Amino acid sequence: MKKYEIMTLTKGSLGEENAQKFSKQITQVITDLGGKIETNDFWGKRKLSYQIGQEKEGFYEVILFELDPEKINNLKSKLNTNDNLVRYLVTAKS
Repeated sequence: MKKYEIMTLTKGSLGEENAQKFSKQITQVITDLGGKIETNDFWGKRKLSYQIGQEKEGFYEVILFELDPEKINNLKSKLNTNDNLVRYLVTAKS
């Protein structure tokens, strides 16, 4: 297993409660793929530097986790199919 960090930007129009529920869905996807969550830091709603689609605000979150490198593409494909996610970035930690 390798360590990764993912930063997600969820639609601001979801509202805080729904954004936190969506956060739990992301961590569930990681654990379903056999990953282990180390930390989950929900930053809350922030104004975007520039508008992305119809969104001017979004909910930021940073998750540190361990996952088999062969399954990282499965994680990305599952995230790509969700309309609530504006942007995300997965980076490998050393």
